Amino acid sequence: MAQKPKVNLNFFNVALMFVGAIMGAGFASGREIWQFFGLFGKNGLVGVALVAVLFVILGVMTAYIAKSLDTNEMGRIIVPGNNPRMVNFVSSFMAFILFTVLINMTAAGGALFHQVFGINSLIGGILIAVLVVITVLGDFERISHVFRYIMPVLFIAVISVSIMVIISDIKITPVTEEIVPSPIAGNWILAAFLYISYNILAMIPIAATASIKAKSHRAALIGSGLGGVFLGILAFVIVSALQKDPYFAQVQDMPMLAYSMRVSKVIGFAYTVLLFAAIYSSATSNFYGYTTKLKDGPKKKKIIIISAAVAFVLGLIGFKNVVAYMFPIEGYLGFVIIAMIVVNFFKVMSENKSKGVEASAFENFPGHDRLDLPKPLVRVTGGAGGEAILILGSEKTAMYDCGMACFSDKLIRNIQAVLEVENRTLDYLLMSHTHYDHIGALPYIIKQWPEVKVCGSRKARDVFASRGAAETMERLGNVAKIQYNCKNIEITAKGLRVDLILSDGDVIDIGREKITAIETKGHTDCSFSYLLKTDDNNILFASESTGVVTGPDNIYPSVLKSYDEAFESIEKLRKLNIDYIMIPHYGVLPQQENAVFFEKAAAAINDERQLILKGFEKGLDSDEIMELHQNRYWSESRRKHQPFDAYRLNTEITVNMVKKNIL
Repeated sequence: MAQKPKVNLNFFNVALMFVGAIMGAGFASGREIWQFFGLFGKNGLVGVALVAVLFVILGVMTAYIAKSLDTNEMGRIIVPGNNPRMVNFVSSFMAFILFTVLINMTAAGGALFHQVFGINSLIGGILIAVLVVITVLGDFERISHVFRYIMPVLFIAVISVSIMVIISDIKITPVTEEIVPSPIAGNWILAAFLYISYNILAMIPIAATASIKAKSHRAALIGSGLGGVFLGILAFVIVSALQKDPYFAQVQDMPMLAYSMRVSKVIGFAYTVLLFAAIYSSATSNFYGYTTKLKDGPKKKKIIIISAAVAFVLGLIGFKNVVAYMFPIEGYLGFVIIAMIVVNFFKVMSENKSKGVEASAFENFPGHDRLDLPKPLVRVTGGAGGEAILILGSEKTAMYDCGMACFSDKLIRNIQAVLEVENRTLDYLLMSHTHYDHIGALPYIIKQWPEVKVCGSRKARDVFASRGAAETMERLGNVAKIQYNCKNIEITAKGLRVDLILSDGDVIDIGREKITAIETKGHTDCSFSYLLKTDDNNILFASESTGVVTGPDNIYPSVLKSYDEAFESIEKLRKLNIDYIMIPHYGVLPQQENAVFFEKAAAAINDERQLILKGFEKGLDSDEIMELHQNRYWSESRRKHQPFDAYRLNTEITVNMVKKNIL
């Protein structure tokens, strides 16, 4: 099946998405800008500067959290600690807030049509609701195209009209009544903070989604910051234009539109078209954020349509009333959201530093995100070590590996966040093999989900019964605990078990999806790969017998038991029909690499074997050969995803394995 191309936004595209989430009816029409800044005179300009700085700071924080956690789930972006119930509550609250934005946008569409054409506001509101539904029922690629093409034109238009108003000779409208602020936002400081507060509610989902779709971490951060700068510039220019005739701005539903008509009817008509586009783009981005909370299924489309209809009906209260009362109320609620984002930002940043895992540990394939997993996979990895991947079957849930013990708390929170939203439990745990960095967290998983069926080989069951294996697992687990600065956790290997002993070719049924176990020895005697067959794809979870990928031209061999068996395993997997390959410690390979991966893996394994064999042929002892191996294969970037003690132990096993075979 043909795959949809992955969106790779550059920093400018991210900035446009950011601006588009905010620059809707209230912004481009001048209604919001006047109420929250313009009517406060010079103090309003100070408020604009304050808001611009806050947009940059909060935008960058949101992008950093989203990119670090690889999620646009609103609850996980906002809630520190990732408590499942709190995440679910905040996600639901945010979804409701985003739904209310469509109320504002349908009201704005109605006000626009009434002010310009003198026709019933129902027509404008209905048109906005219909266009938004059609767009949102598409996909993120369609949403991104809306911003990519509309936002630059709209940005230039708003700046141009504002400058025309500023330099034009406009007659000042006589003041017939006092200009007073909204009773809910009565002074410029409070108004500025309320403005950033309710707008951040709209910005989070679209900025987070744009960030995880960005080409790189850097593009996400720069783009979000630049978006805040753009909004600050826009707001400053609009305020300066609106203050040209304060009373005129006060009495108009859409003061910037009215100003454009005063400059020129042609310009006014053009601005009408662009303002409609602004209403449409903002409504689309926010309503899209609302729909991300809805569960996928046959009823989702119907719920989207009904929700849009309800928003339209509520929008009949009028655009001015929505801006004057609904927005400030949401702003007060948003203060709590901002506080949580700030706390979560510092928490995520601290966790990133403590676990020492950075993107620099991997050399990315150009234009590829190794953590952009195909459905139905969800990454729940807690930290360094093997990747932990949830497989959300149509009926049951399985998890592939679980990583190191020292990251079990984070792992469990990640799993709970997904299962809570999906209203699921954990049914199966698939072991790739019995090493501590892949299943060290298993005792903690079993304690949390005692009914989970642990799946592995007969050899894995024998390993778990060995006291020596458990002691080694705990020793290496404690080494990792120190290296990655994990606190408040006791490393244990107690409670390890295998509930379902797998043989080559066994199938695990999780609904329409089937998981086939494939014995692939070489790394260990208990190594298994798994082939997941879904309606759309065949996804291979390759065992470490094929090596560990760290970049386009770098595969670390990882054979501890038998080179011959590793080559046999590679040949077995090469013959499969595969759409995606999941690599241990790495993530998903680019699809174009599927055809050459197994050849590269075999070559990398052969290179290591030849290095060791030639060392013995030259009369070197085991320690000298291990030094050769270290010079060839060990690096500081590798340290970021594997403790040196573990590497040293594995290398010693490999060298002794070769030595035994040649004696």
